Amino acid sequence: MLQEALHYASLGFPVFPCKFGEKIPLVAGGFKAATTDEGQIREWWVEHPNANVAIATHGLFVVDMDVLEEGSANRWLDEHPEWRADFDRAPTARTPRGGQHFFFAQPSGATVRLSASKVGRRVDVRADGGYVVVWPSVVDGKSYRFAERRSLDLPPSELPIAPSGLVDLATRKSPSPSDRGAGGRKAKIPEGIRAAS
Repeated sequence: MLQEALHYASLGFPVFPCKFGEKIPLVAGGFKAATTDEGQIREWWVEHPNANVAIATHGLFVVDMDVLEEGSANRWLDEHPEWRADFDRAPTARTPRGGQHFFFAQPSGATVRLSASKVGRRVDVRADGGYVVVWPSVVDGKSYRFAERRSLDLPPSELPIAPSGLVDLATRKSPSPSDRGAGGRKAKIPEGIRAAS
């Protein structure tokens, strides 16, 4: 865990430790304490050698696509073929629960915060004010893992830029028709959505 935490930090991703098997920060301030400082990182992981590794997503645009409630695959991306090439270039992680994390950078000048299910059903965005847990962390007895040849092994400045249309969806102020229930009412966001997946 320490070596991977140092690896992410060496690329420029601020990291911090979470409880092994969980997504709960082990340090005061949580993602706000994330750092690339080697000394601090070593101190944290010497104290908590099995701690999960989390990356603060400030300046990033991480698409967190979960499986659907019934366990079926999420086909949200099929609805947006214009973004397929961008997603195919993005570092991609498989989450312990069968979802996926796609790592992008925010466009220059953009300020994107967390959004839950704003861009699609069971699709969240992790950005300013959030974090994601990454490989080789373990949750529910299963490890995060990167897809083949899609590891997070390049610095934030070299990540592909999130598609502009997707950024617009994530930052829009009013809900789209797809986010509304019967009769045009705004769909209720389910309780219990976590700050990080």
